Amino acid sequence: MNPAGLPSGRSHLDREDRDRLLRFDLLIGEHRYREAQDAVEELWLEATDAHKDLFRGLANALTAVCARDARQLRGAGEIARRSRVLLAPFPRLVLGIELDALLDSVDAFVERGEGPILLLRQG
Repeated sequence: MNPAGLPSGRSHLDREDRDRLLRFDLLIGEHRYREAQDAVEELWLEATDAHKDLFRGLANALTAVCARDARQLRGAGEIARRSRVLLAPFPRLVLGIELDALLDSVDAFVERGEGPILLLRQG
Protein backbone atom coordinates (compact mmCIF):
# COMPACT_ATOMS: atom_id res chain seq x y z
CA MET A 1 0.00 0.00 0.00
CA ASN A 2 1.28 3.44 -0.97
CA PRO A 3 1.65 5.85 2.01
CA ALA A 4 -0.50 8.44 0.25
CA GLY A 5 -3.24 5.84 -0.12
CA LEU A 6 -3.69 5.10 3.57
CA PRO A 7 -7.26 5.88 4.62
CA SER A 8 -8.32 8.59 7.03
CA GLY A 9 -10.17 6.09 9.23
CA ARG A 10 -9.37 2.80 10.89
CA SER A 11 -12.06 0.43 9.64
CA HIS A 12 -9.62 -1.34 7.29
CA LEU A 13 -7.46 -2.45 10.24
CA ASP A 14 -8.02 -5.71 12.06
CA ARG A 15 -9.66 -5.54 15.47
CA GLU A 16 -6.41 -6.01 17.39
CA ASP A 17 -4.71 -3.11 15.62
CA ARG A 18 -7.77 -0.89 16.10
CA ASP A 19 -7.71 -1.73 19.81
CA ARG A 20 -4.01 -0.93 20.03
CA LEU A 21 -4.55 2.40 18.30
CA LEU A 22 -7.38 3.18 20.69
CA ARG A 23 -5.01 2.45 23.57
CA PHE A 24 -2.47 4.77 21.92
CA ASP A 25 -5.12 7.51 21.72
CA LEU A 26 -6.08 7.07 25.37
CA LEU A 27 -2.48 7.12 26.56
CA ILE A 28 -1.83 10.33 24.62
CA GLY A 29 -4.94 11.87 26.18
CA GLU A 30 -3.66 10.92 29.62
CA HIS A 31 -0.20 12.42 28.88
CA ARG A 32 1.39 8.99 29.28
CA TYR A 33 3.74 9.53 26.38
CA ARG A 34 6.31 6.82 27.13
CA GLU A 35 3.56 4.19 27.23
CA ALA A 36 1.98 5.62 24.06
CA GLN A 37 5.35 5.37 22.36
CA ASP A 38 5.61 1.72 23.42
CA ALA A 39 2.08 1.01 22.13
CA VAL A 40 2.72 2.46 18.68
CA GLU A 41 6.16 0.87 18.55
CA GLU A 42 4.50 -2.55 18.89
CA LEU A 43 2.37 -1.70 15.85
CA TRP A 44 5.47 -0.55 13.96
CA LEU A 45 7.38 -3.74 14.66
CA GLU A 46 4.52 -5.94 13.46
CA ALA A 47 3.35 -3.98 10.40
CA THR A 48 4.42 -5.12 6.96
CA ASP A 49 2.99 -2.49 4.61
CA ALA A 50 2.85 1.33 4.44
CA HIS A 51 1.48 1.33 7.98
CA LYS A 52 4.98 0.33 9.14
CA ASP A 53 6.46 3.68 8.14
CA LEU A 54 3.49 5.57 9.60
CA PHE A 55 3.83 3.82 12.96
CA ARG A 56 7.59 4.39 12.87
CA GLY A 57 7.02 8.12 12.35
CA LEU A 58 4.49 8.26 15.19
CA ALA A 59 6.86 6.40 17.51
CA ASN A 60 9.64 8.76 16.50
CA ALA A 61 7.51 11.81 17.30
CA LEU A 62 6.86 10.45 20.78
CA THR A 63 10.56 9.69 21.19
CA ALA A 64 11.13 13.44 20.76
CA VAL A 65 8.64 14.14 23.54
CA CYS A 66 10.29 11.60 25.83
CA ALA A 67 13.74 13.01 25.05
CA ARG A 68 12.49 16.50 25.98
CA ASP A 69 11.09 15.10 29.22
CA ALA A 70 14.57 13.75 29.93
CA ARG A 71 15.98 17.25 29.23
CA GLN A 72 17.80 16.09 26.11
CA LEU A 73 16.99 19.32 24.32
CA ARG A 74 19.19 19.05 21.26
CA GLY A 75 18.31 15.41 20.63
CA ALA A 76 14.60 16.11 21.11
CA GLY A 77 14.70 18.86 18.48
CA GLU A 78 16.55 16.67 15.98
CA ILE A 79 14.14 13.79 16.51
CA ALA A 80 11.13 16.10 16.11
CA ARG A 81 12.51 17.38 12.78
CA ARG A 82 13.13 13.83 11.59
CA SER A 83 9.55 12.92 12.53
CA ARG A 84 8.25 15.53 10.09
CA VAL A 85 10.34 13.97 7.32
CA LEU A 86 9.17 10.44 8.18
CA LEU A 87 5.50 11.47 8.21
CA ALA A 88 5.63 13.78 5.15
CA PRO A 89 4.48 11.12 2.61
CA PHE A 90 1.25 10.40 4.48
CA PRO A 91 -2.11 12.13 4.14
CA ARG A 92 -2.57 14.88 6.70
CA LEU A 93 -5.51 12.94 8.18
CA VAL A 94 -4.64 9.27 8.52
CA LEU A 95 -6.10 6.62 10.82
CA GLY A 96 -8.04 9.33 12.61
CA ILE A 97 -4.88 11.30 13.40
CA GLU A 98 -4.29 14.83 12.12
CA LEU A 99 -0.57 14.64 11.49
CA ASP A 100 -0.09 18.42 11.40
CA ALA A 101 -1.79 18.80 14.79
CA LEU A 102 0.37 16.03 16.19
CA LEU A 103 3.62 17.39 14.77
CA ASP A 104 2.86 21.00 15.75
CA SER A 105 2.08 19.92 19.32
CA VAL A 106 5.27 17.82 19.45
CA ASP A 107 7.29 20.85 18.27
CA ALA A 108 5.64 23.04 20.92
CA PHE A 109 6.31 20.46 23.63
CA VAL A 110 9.95 20.12 22.57
CA GLU A 111 10.32 23.91 22.64
CA ARG A 112 8.63 24.54 26.01
CA GLY A 113 8.78 21.19 27.78
CA GLU A 114 5.07 21.23 28.50
CA GLY A 115 1.66 21.15 26.90
CA PRO A 116 -0.52 18.43 25.47
CA ILE A 117 0.29 16.27 22.50
CA LEU A 118 -2.69 16.46 20.15
CA LEU A 119 -4.00 13.88 17.75
CA LEU A 120 -6.69 16.25 16.45
CA ARG A 121 -6.82 20.02 16.06
CA GLN A 122 -8.33 21.62 19.14
CA GLY A 123 -10.71 24.57 18.94
